[in-house]
Amino acid sequence: MIEIRTIYFLAFLAAFVTILLGVGLYYYLQARKRRKYPYGKFEDLLRRLMSVDRDNVALIALDLIDESGNQRSPDDTSGPELDPSDIWDLIGGLKGLEVLERNCEVLVDLVFYVQQWYPEALALTEELRKNAREIQWHLSRLRSAAKIGSLERSFPDYAQRAIATYYLMTRRVLSVYEGLNLPGVAELQRAL
Repeated sequence: MIEIRTIYFLAFLAAFVTILLGVGLYYYLQARKRRKYPYGKFEDLLRRLMSVDRDNVALIALDLIDESGNQRSPDDTSGPELDPSDIWDLIGGLKGLEVLERNCEVLVDLVFYVQQWYPEALALTEELRKNAREIQWHLSRLRSAAKIGSLERSFPDYAQRAIATYYLMTRRVLSVYEGLNLPGVAELQRAL
């Protein structure tokens, strides 16, 4: 005859093994999901994008560059010549530029997401990473200038270049999604 203590021990052991298997299965499924979507699903990526006034970004960027990304010539009078204080107001100062910096990470992740099915997007992913580092460099210069009290003098040049780079990044990401006719293009256009 089996003792009552043995029955309790076997019941406890069965419950423990069941819980252990359940936890193991949960983490296995989570890891599998992360391998399949390392940066999350498309909707998750879009939720990470922070709101930016894209009209202001375009206005500031197109004051420095043309639609193809080339530097505008000094005698080009086709667009507005923005005053440095206008740039500060339109983008929201250093805080607005930090939003662009965080969005750059999402733009790179959006193209990496595409790269999982279209390996030829690798070149664009690397180019966007380089652009994101360039924006970080401009912002580090602005943060340094703020520490020594020369932000007002440095802001127009570094900020406008960072904004122009961000503008071109958004155009490239949109063109990839539109060119490949990927689902979610309309949502991406609204988000960018």
